[in-house]
This record gives sequence, C-alpha cells and structure tokens, in this order.
Amino acid sequence: MKSAAVALSLIICATACGKKSSAPDAPQPEVTGLAAVPQSAQVVIGIDVTKVAASPLVDRAVGQLLARDADLAGRWQKLHASCKLDLGTQVKRVMLAIGKPPTGDKPGTGPTVMIATGAIVEADLAACVRAMVGQGGGTLTARALEGRTLYQAKDGARTMFFAFGRPDTVVLGSNEAFVTEALGSGKKILDDPEMKHVISLVDQNAPIWAAGRVDERVRAGLVKVTAGKVAAGPSAMVAALDPTNGAKVHVGVVMATPADAKALESFANAELGILAMAAQVKSLQPVVDKVAVVAQAEIANLDAALSIEDVNQLLSALDVAPPPAQDSPPQPQPAPPAPKP
Repeated sequence: MKSAAVALSLIICATACGKKSSAPDAPQPEVTGLAAVPQSAQVVIGIDVTKVAASPLVDRAVGQLLARDADLAGRWQKLHASCKLDLGTQVKRVMLAIGKPPTGDKPGTGPTVMIATGAIVEADLAACVRAMVGQGGGTLTARALEGRTLYQAKDGARTMFFAFGRPDTVVLGSNEAFVTEALGSGKKILDDPEMKHVISLVDQNAPIWAAGRVDERVRAGLVKVTAGKVAAGPSAMVAALDPTNGAKVHVGVVMATPADAKALESFANAELGILAMAAQVKSLQPVVDKVAVVAQAEIANLDAALSIEDVNQLLSALDVAPPPAQDSPPQPQPAPPAPKP
C-alpha cells in the first residue's frame, strides 16, 4: 500500500463543506504547487510523495492508522475497489494549505485545500468519485468556474469540491470559498513578504516540509510556559522531515529577537535534560541525547537525526498495548480434595 494513495484517498473520502463565482471570457492562469496556495493561508505543508511512499516509517504509521480506525480502513477499501486508480504512482507531490480558523476556533482548524500534482486524468477522477459517492446515495455535480469545471461531491453530511488548476494538478477541499480562492488569479502566499521569507527558511527539497504563522494564543502560551523567560512568543515556525532512512527532523522557531531565541534555547535544553532522565526508564536516553537545540540569530533550531533502530525503539515504547480486557472476572477455582488419611 502506498502512503501517497492513502493520503489522497483520505482527503477524498473524509472532507466536509462551502460559495459562488461567475465565469470570465478567458480561462484563469494554470496553478500548481505554491502558486495555488491562497495568500490567506496560515500554514503550508509540502510532501514529496515519491520519497514518502518508500518510507518504512510512513508505511508503518499509515498501517497503524488504518488498523485503529475500522471506518477509515473501510473507506480506503471502498475507494480502491470503486476507482481502480493507482494513486500511489500517479501522485507525485502534494501541497496542503490551512487557512485562518474562524474566530474562537482552535489553532489549525481553518479551511484546508490540497493541491495534488501528478498524472491524474480529470475524467478518470470525476468518474471515480461519482462511482464512490453513488454507492452511498451521494451525488457528483459540476459547474463552470472561470474557464474550469468545479465539481461538488456530496456523500451524506460530507461535501467536497475539486477542480483542475492545470492538466496535472487537482485542487480539492471541503470549503468552496477556499478552493475557488486557490484556483483564482488573486494574490497567493508568495505575494505575502512575511510568508515568502518564512518559506525561504525551510528546505523545500525535504520529503516533508512545513512553514506557517504561529497563532497568537500559541505565542502567548509559550511565554506563560517559560515563566516569562521568553518575552514574546514565536511569529512563525518551519519544519522538515526526512523519513526515508530513520527520521531526520528539523524545526525552526522564528522569535522576535535573538535574545528570545537564546532564551528559548536555554529553556528547551533544560527540558531535554529532564526528559532524558525520565527516558531512562524505557532505555530511551540515547534517543533523547540525539536532539539538539541551538539558537542562531532570531531562530531557535531543533535538530535530530534518528536511525531506523532509534525510530523502532521509540515507536515500541509509545505503542505499549494495554492488557487485554476480560469479559468477566476470573472464577474462583475449587480447592483440591483433602488427602486421604
């Protein structure tokens, strides 16, 4: 099973809700990758599916996810049977963009759009989704959108919108306004000077990378957690993960000043020391010792290079299964007969 196929199928199977637009005389410019991410996006995540699909770590994580969620596993099997699409080889890159959450909602809960690039044929994907939702009494409708076709798939309480930004790129999501913003000719994320700078700080050639603004509530929370040692919380964060041979992790926390970055370095290293002592219980101290936090200018960098053995040991410690449940308490056994005189 390819992790890329699972990632795309989960988006198609499990998304939920959605606005309208009129068609101009000429089609909109083709969009793909970062060129399709709306300027209003707060977080962007890039995935090199070819590299990720070959990762034992990712395959294991996806397998565990499906094993623990019978409904999710059933949807994956349904998609596989209905569509006959080899998404594991047809999808090359995936870009996820998360918008600003509605007022009062938790950070990271804003609308999401996915931009998948590869060798997906529009007619095949439309037929696939139509067959899939039709099995449950759902519908797939289509309408013109600025020179493109915008599809709306409904399956029970779930709604998904998708369209092709160019022949090799499908843009899809559950929020119609966010999807049409991605497909339109308006400003994109690289038109924002702040986000353009933040994205430039991360290695976009990594199998998985991410960059985004930090919610004000998270910023304030860090100041509180550090008991004021950090004067102001981070404005942005970047991350990169290479899971192809173990796990090579990089996280960069963009602080307001170099002094705050240094303060965060000191705080994080103190916490790592405490964690290392606790990790001795499960023989994980060598793994924790491979995590390094170093401040450079206004950025606090966390790096770790874990081997496959390190990752397996860490996952084994985290995957300790609870003892099996008993249907009824054990019954008392009869006492052995008394010996004959």
